[in-house]
Amino acid sequence: MVELIKRTSLRVKLAATVFLLLLIVTVIVLFQSNELSPAKALELAGIEEPSATLSPLYEGEAWKPEPETDGFAEALENDDFALYIHPASTQIALVDKRSGYRWSSNPAEEQLNGETVKGVLLANLKSPFVLTYVRTQGKDQTIREVLNAGDPKVQTTLIRNENGLQVSYLFTEKQLGFTIQYELTPQGLKARIPSEGIKEEGEYSVFTVDLLPYFGAATTEEEGYIFVPDGPGGLIRFDSERAGVSRGYIHQVYGLELTNSGNWSRSGERRENIAYPVFGMKRGSNAFMAVLTKGGDSANIAAMPPGLKSGLYNVYTNQIYREEYLYRMSRLAAPLKAVQKQRLQTDREIEYRFLNGEDADYVGMATAYRDYLTETGKLKEKLKPVEHTPLYLKIMGGSYTEAFSKIKYMTATTFAQAARIVNGLREEGVANMKVVYYGWQNQGEYDLYDRFPIEESLGGEAAAKDFLAEMKGKGVDVLFEDDFVWIDSENSDLSGKTNGIRGIDETVFIDEGWFISKPARTVAMAYQTMEKLKKIGVSGMLFNYLGEMVFHDYDPSGIATREDTIAVYDGLLAYAQKTLGSAGVYRGNDYTVGQTDYIAGLPSESSYDFMVDETVPFYPIALHGYVSYSFGDGNLRNDVEAEFLKAIEYGAIPSFFLTHEDSRTLKYTSASFLFSSKYEKWTSRILKEYADFDSLAPVFSQTIIDHEKLSESRFATVYEDGTRVVVDYGTNTFTVEKGAGA
Repeated sequence: MVELIKRTSLRVKLAATVFLLLLIVTVIVLFQSNELSPAKALELAGIEEPSATLSPLYEGEAWKPEPETDGFAEALENDDFALYIHPASTQIALVDKRSGYRWSSNPAEEQLNGETVKGVLLANLKSPFVLTYVRTQGKDQTIREVLNAGDPKVQTTLIRNENGLQVSYLFTEKQLGFTIQYELTPQGLKARIPSEGIKEEGEYSVFTVDLLPYFGAATTEEEGYIFVPDGPGGLIRFDSERAGVSRGYIHQVYGLELTNSGNWSRSGERRENIAYPVFGMKRGSNAFMAVLTKGGDSANIAAMPPGLKSGLYNVYTNQIYREEYLYRMSRLAAPLKAVQKQRLQTDREIEYRFLNGEDADYVGMATAYRDYLTETGKLKEKLKPVEHTPLYLKIMGGSYTEAFSKIKYMTATTFAQAARIVNGLREEGVANMKVVYYGWQNQGEYDLYDRFPIEESLGGEAAAKDFLAEMKGKGVDVLFEDDFVWIDSENSDLSGKTNGIRGIDETVFIDEGWFISKPARTVAMAYQTMEKLKKIGVSGMLFNYLGEMVFHDYDPSGIATREDTIAVYDGLLAYAQKTLGSAGVYRGNDYTVGQTDYIAGLPSESSYDFMVDETVPFYPIALHGYVSYSFGDGNLRNDVEAEFLKAIEYGAIPSFFLTHEDSRTLKYTSASFLFSSKYEKWTSRILKEYADFDSLAPVFSQTIIDHEKLSESRFATVYEDGTRVVVDYGTNTFTVEKGAGA
């Protein structure tokens, strides 16, 4: 009898165990069936898998021109421009027929007579390119050497057809070769390095290529400046006293490659990243604006003063084909340098647009860049006129803190309190508001793979619905802020091994315990989140990191380039606009501007290095009237008055970042940057500033047509209807002079 009871008990235990296992398996299957795959998410969001389209090489017989007495032969011509080439050196010259001005790829012989550089540096001055190469086999793989068009053993082939002029170079000893294609446009010149033209058939590989590095190079005696995309824009004036002070300007477009160990950390670079791939030069009454139209995301923009590589000022693009990186043979070994073996398979192209007369300055360059953005569809419809300037009101719901191995959510503003803040400002006269709500996720940003349900201490989903419905009834759009890029590997169930991007050494890139989601996985998380938020009435998303950071994914299955990342992010922003009504980003790298309604933290300051002499509103001029943007939040400024006036001068809209509770509530959370945010303390300042910004409501949807430095402390910005805004930093005041069309 006892034995029977034991056997029965054993059967019951086994049955219970089997049932429990089946239950676990069922839960797992259900969980997996509810999880959206990255591929399906791309399909549902209407985002095509990124694929590169490479430019073909020109075909046909070699062209053998007969040069004129100066050694140049005409190669291409259209109504406004003519391109000449020097067959012996392959230098080019472009003549702007509208002014008769001649732009040359290299200094003239009389300029070279005064040069003090010798050897390779002098040979580089005479070449339309500088190719840096490395070994990818054997020893010394990180030693860099250069080739140029003056190499005595280079074989050069010219082909001319209805498309343009193609110059191919073959360095037989190194078994290296590459091609440059030149094409005339209605606005100027395109110079392209087609990926199909790169030949690497031995132990050497292309590392970087400087394309037209001395195009338009100027002396210190000339009147003019170089434009570089430092912050909102930076000018480097031709000044003989700069020699020996600066190491030059050379920075990667959209920031350093963060998967390259040692390049980057989550704290960010200690300088302004490049948000738009543009450079330019003004020489007297002539100028050019150059934009990197292909491959710019894998390129540096460089500007050199006299005394570094020559006696001239020059600006150019340095195209990156391989990265140098650090790797470890073991945990105990010191890191070693290595060079990426697989070349980035992307075309590289620069478009030069030439300006003369009154247009030959940074305003003309910015206008030319705006024209490029609109012609290519990157900027779409202009903003609609408004009766009142919009104020972006950022509200922090709360954030989490860790103590004694426990997670605690620190509530700063419930949904009900957020409604009271908005209603209070409306009653005091803020007539146009858009709200961005932060920290709404379950436990805030603790686990961004498991963000639902909406944080209960804020009121949960029910309170969120009530808040959104009330705001909609009053015409106030509410965006929710979120980050679908960085995942905390220690707190999340999402596997970095499967879903994280990989560095050059093919290991998952992890920084301080965080990994970066593959772009397709980012879309999957964002898609599922937006599906839920749409149902409760959210008007849009403010996406963290999409507008400020791009990267490669060196997955063993094949490199996904920065260009691929951009394509996916663009598709996600477009889907958010379509699904919710609006999309916003931080910083606003130029690839986002056609798919976003609002840019938070647009670059407003330069890096304050020895190279940049003056900060100018190039990027704001290009964007104003098409995309709304704000700078730093009004309650978080370092210099309250100066930063307020900069926003007025540069055409920004106001923003404040508030909480209902005192900011001390968030002291030990990731939101500790809100050092002063309590609504009651900032009400009067918000109302004063809003009244000032609101006086500029008539120009909200207008383009900026001019900007001028009147004195060291006074600046004027002019809009298309003639309205002129004069800012005086000496007296901390500004005036609005209405134009004839106002």
